[in-house]
Amino acid sequence: MQASKELSQGRARLIRRLADRRGRVREGLVLVEGWRGVATARSGGAAVKFAVLVHDDPTAEERALAEGLLQAGLEVVRAPRTTLGEVSDTETPQGLLAVVDEPRPRLPERVEGGVLLLDRVQDPGNVGTLIRSAAAFGLERVLVLDGTVDPWSPKVVRASAGSVFLVPVHRVDLEEALEWLASVRIPLLVADANGEDVRSMQVPEPAALLMGNEGAGPRPAALAAADRIVALPMATGAESLNVAVAGSILLWALGPGVRMT
Repeated sequence: MQASKELSQGRARLIRRLADRRGRVREGLVLVEGWRGVATARSGGAAVKFAVLVHDDPTAEERALAEGLLQAGLEVVRAPRTTLGEVSDTETPQGLLAVVDEPRPRLPERVEGGVLLLDRVQDPGNVGTLIRSAAAFGLERVLVLDGTVDPWSPKVVRASAGSVFLVPVHRVDLEEALEWLASVRIPLLVADANGEDVRSMQVPEPAALLMGNEGAGPRPAALAAADRIVALPMATGAESLNVAVAGSILLWALGPGVRMT
């Protein structure tokens, strides 16, 4: 396995710019860190511009991935682990980093599968986990609403384990999202502690599920627009669940969980 050359200073500066949202928007590029993330991104059709491989000896599986990149005619450069740590988003880089085009899908005129909406969810780990769950449970797309952390930040991409490339992700504001849902005629379910027990609901397919901010929950306008408000039952004394945990359970209960019963 022969990488073509060493990481240049220009490429290193580009990688540093992509750690910032303004840099990502300006360049139209995204960082994907780690062997698993890059492999998943590639399986989802990510357009890799170039990849950076550390000098350490990779495993057989990692070597196969790197060779696959080379065989596809993609540029793979090498860098010491210390250098990769300086330019990447992680303190301990995983050995492979890829720079890829940011997918920018358009909202379709028809919908056949479920939709997840994220309303002002602030923690990158939660957003990445919810996108990963959406991909795992076969949702058709994810709408990231205004006020939510950038879904293409390195931390979100890493938390999704690359699954952000397996399901179309759209950045829209709430008004645009509501107009689109009305145009494709699918109901909006909003998760809230005061909603009806998900176990007793008969949900039409497809449907859209909105998960709100970690502390404040969904914004009033989202609750007002809901066709139904849904909740997870919890044991007495339990205050709440992490939004990523609650959202993942609801996605399963409203999708695969329903179809498996």
